[in-house]
Formats: sequence, C-alpha cells, structure tokens
Amino acid sequence: MTPWGYLKSLQRQISQLLYAEIQDRRGQQDASPQDILSLLMAAQDEEGRPMSAAKLHDELLTLLLAGHEATTNAIAWALYWIHRTPTVLENLQSELKNEGGNLTPIALTQLPYLTAVCNETLRISSVAFLSFPREVAAPMALMDHPLEPGTRVYACIDLKHRRPDLYPEPEQFRPERFLDRKYSMSESLPFGGGVRRCIGDVLAQFEMKLIVAQILSHYCLTLANQMPETPKRRGVNVAPASGVKMIVQSPAER
Repeated sequence: MTPWGYLKSLQRQISQLLYAEIQDRRGQQDASPQDILSLLMAAQDEEGRPMSAAKLHDELLTLLLAGHEATTNAIAWALYWIHRTPTVLENLQSELKNEGGNLTPIALTQLPYLTAVCNETLRISSVAFLSFPREVAAPMALMDHPLEPGTRVYACIDLKHRRPDLYPEPEQFRPERFLDRKYSMSESLPFGGGVRRCIGDVLAQFEMKLIVAQILSHYCLTLANQMPETPKRRGVNVAPASGVKMIVQSPAER
C-alpha cells in the first residue's frame, strides 16, 4: 500500500467509527444532552431541521483534529512564554501551590492567574493568524473600502491582538492585562467570533489550562536555549518553529 493509500485507509476507518457512533446515539432515548455530540444532534436550523449524519461527522472530525494539533501548539507557546518571563512563572507557581493542590480539574481551570496566562498566550501567539473567509454576497463597503460580490474577506486575528489601543505594549507578555480588564469577543478572538466561532473553544481552553497546570505542578522546566521562538505555518495552524525545546526535571532533582 502506498503512503497515500494508507492515509486514505485510516480516514475511512475514522469515518466508519464516527458514523457508527452517530447511528448508535440516535438509537438511544436519552433526551438530555450530556456531551458535544448530543448537543449537536439536538441542534436545529432556522427551519427546525436537525443536522444530517454527514454534517455531524464533519463537526466531530473537526473536533478530533483541531483538538489535538492546535491545542498542542497553544500549550507549547504557553510553556515558552511562561519560562521566558520569570515573574509570570513565579506568580503562576505560587497560585498553583497555594490554591490548586486540592481542587477538582474544573475548579483548577478556573484559577484567575492560570486563566490570564493562557489568554495572554492565545493573544500574543495566535495559533490561527486568520479567520475562515467570508464571501461577499452583495456590493458593500467595509471601512470605506468597496467590496464586490465574490470577494473573500478574512479577519486577521494576529493584527487585532496587537493593537496598542487595546493591548498596551502588545509585544510584551503580560497576563495581568486579562486580570485588569474583561475583553469582548470582538477584541479577543483566538477562536473567532459570532455564530461561526470555533466549536471546540471551551474544550481547547479546558485542556490547555489543565495540562499547563499539571506540568508545572509536577516538573521543573527550563528552556534549552534563550533564543527567541519564531512562529511557523503548519497547515492552518501556527506553531513554534523549533518546537520549544526544554529541559525537564522533577522537583527533587533541582
């Protein structure tokens, strides 16, 4: 089998598993949604029609793929910025030590400074530089720029997150800005905005905060070198170019 044939075989296997789960779930009688698939199956459009099996399959596939690579990149960026900024590391370790020891996973991910650190990571190192495009359907003007039908318009997330009027000293990693102010969805949009906002935003943030907290609670990390990390496009995501190489030690080894 060729490499491409092997990849297509894996894709078919994943699709079979997803369609089997959708069919099995439709045969259940539980009317109270408890997970994302149940919520998707309960959703209806403006005309009261539920999502087709094909649409459910595509939404689940998006969650599976985006929930791994994009979140992994965000965690790598978080570890990089935390360890590039000693005061941030000290403040975060203090919060985890004083408040995070006996918390449940959900309560742990609600810690204010941990949340601010992750929000600032997603601001300064956007995993997605651009939103998905919107196609102009009728003649219109956007900030005095005429747009003709068929034109594709993208929102640049990274430029929005570096506006000095919203984020003073935008090149500085300062989690405190998210403690001092609550940003609207049009000001902080790492997952997009509106009705087309990323379906996995809550899951991604939960995973990111939980994993960062667990790593910092059990290991001592140092950057392998102090060279600035640069972003690099990998498919639709933006990842650290060198992968954020770190030296890992247990607390007892320090």
